[in-house]
Amino acid sequence: MLLPVLLLAFAPGRPLFYWGARPPVIATEAEGERGPEARIVEVHAALDRGDLVLRLTLDRPVQEALYLPTGEPVSGRLRAVLYLDADGDRATGLDQGPRDLRTGADYRLEVGVVALGADKDENLPAQALVTAFLASLSPDGRRRSLWRGDDAATPDRVSVRGEWVEVRLSGAQVTLRPGARLILTDGDRSWDGRIGP
Repeated sequence: MLLPVLLLAFAPGRPLFYWGARPPVIATEAEGERGPEARIVEVHAALDRGDLVLRLTLDRPVQEALYLPTGEPVSGRLRAVLYLDADGDRATGLDQGPRDLRTGADYRLEVGVVALGADKDENLPAQALVTAFLASLSPDGRRRSLWRGDDAATPDRVSVRGEWVEVRLSGAQVTLRPGARLILTDGDRSWDGRIGP
């Protein structure tokens, strides 16, 4: 009985982009045993009709990050922070010092999960939403909100399938120049890579 309820609570989204054999922009190493929090192992990026499309590959199916084995949704088991250096120039944008890969970033994207309780009045089961929040950055790190979305309200911009979370950032919000850079942070570690055409 639990499995059908869980499957109803989690319906995979549709792909936002055809990735083919495109290599990742960032690849991390999954180290040690898996903890309760999902980790990002690859980040793919592509430009599509002026939009930036990102695919985050987790170390487990997203469903495991969103729901406990009992079928209850859980917050906080998925969190990814990506910085975007839109012009590839580390002398402009966020200033965190020359040794910090985030220096030069113009935008910050946070991807996470929020658990919602059941609503008996609306006849809605408990569910988990994958959320995305995009902000522009000033040199001193202040953020200005540009966009929020989730896989229920904006399925054409946030999609969840298998071990992947895909996010589409509008070209009207994020303008990229040649050499744009993407930075993934996880605690005190970070990785960067260039976004190709």
